[in-house]
Amino acid sequence: MTNATVTVEEIPFIPAPAPEVITPGRRVRLVGISPACLNGLTGTTQANPASRATTRLDVLLDESSTEFLRRDHRVHNTRKVKVPAPDVTQELLTGVPTDCMFYAENDN
Repeated sequence: MTNATVTVEEIPFIPAPAPEVITPGRRVRLVGISPACLNGLTGTTQANPASRATTRLDVLLDESSTEFLRRDHRVHNTRKVKVPAPDVTQELLTGVPTDCMFYAENDN
């Protein structure tokens, strides 16, 4: 049995993908976000007039994502997200970190 050792110099450096600059009015998909019930949801970014931070935007979920959120049992396990009311067709999420958003213009 041979014990192989690997030095740091032998590990190839693969840079992380650059974060996308997210602007208001664009369709996005939420990824790597907490709480987990928000992962994969899509919506349109909205300017947040109360916030000067460019690292957070509001997201108006589309109808299918709002319905998915309404039916997701994990929503009951968090205080950060509320179940959308039955008459709400598009839920507004406020102060979503932009580093958890990726453009979803071509998603179906």
